Amino acid sequence: MAQSNLYKLPAKYWMGRIAIGYGIGYFEGAVGDNTPHCHHAHQLSFAKEQGERIQVIAEDHCIWSSGVYIAANTLHHLLPGTYCSIYIDQTHFLADVIQHYLQAYLQPDSPITLLPESLVSILRAYFIEQNQTFESFQKLLSYCSGSNLKAQSVREERLAKFLILNHQQNLTLKQIATQFNLSESRFSHWFSDNFGISYRSYRKWLRLLQSFQAIDQDINLTSIAHQSHFSDQAHFSRTCKQMFGIQPSLLKFIPSIEQMPILLLSDQKL
Repeated sequence: MAQSNLYKLPAKYWMGRIAIGYGIGYFEGAVGDNTPHCHHAHQLSFAKEQGERIQVIAEDHCIWSSGVYIAANTLHHLLPGTYCSIYIDQTHFLADVIQHYLQAYLQPDSPITLLPESLVSILRAYFIEQNQTFESFQKLLSYCSGSNLKAQSVREERLAKFLILNHQQNLTLKQIATQFNLSESRFSHWFSDNFGISYRSYRKWLRLLQSFQAIDQDINLTSIAHQSHFSDQAHFSRTCKQMFGIQPSLLKFIPSIEQMPILLLSDQKL
């Protein structure tokens, strides 16, 4: 769509760029419709430009800040503006890394915490100036975890490659456990321990990845839902709202959605 036509679109649509990985996501652009909502991902939102502020309504008051951390399952509402938002599934290992880093700033009686200006500056440098989203997440992991990262095992490497090659098959826990000669329970624990996200959550994000790639201006949510292994359009829309707080139809004018590889515990970018 021509750039001039974008300005004629109703304000309800989200416009900008989106990158989605397994358990992680990133949005940068103009916020569209979002009613008060909560979702299963932790969220770090910050103003795109230095000196600007974002506005978030939560707990009956408005927060005006350069950046905020919103814990998963927290009811909130983003007011119109140009935002950058990082989403991290609550079962993902990066969620623990971020929470540990923010420990000194987290307020025990509030699920929303103002981000220190130093971290907001780092986030802008990593996610806006570099414009390589997966590398941005790798740098964020390194920055917040320091050197407390472990080497990737041969089995982890094998599984990562297997997931990439078979991402279209939507394998069940039993099917993939059999591929690695493990019981379902043992594989489930091993997957969570080493990949930082439950296999169930991984499959949910995988379906969202597949569906987001199919969204365009000639959107047919029912077809997309079935192709992405959702039971129906309602299931697809409900899952999207659970993870990001918005209806998938509001993303129809996003030019393209970047798909990121799986982020491993051993990943770091200096």
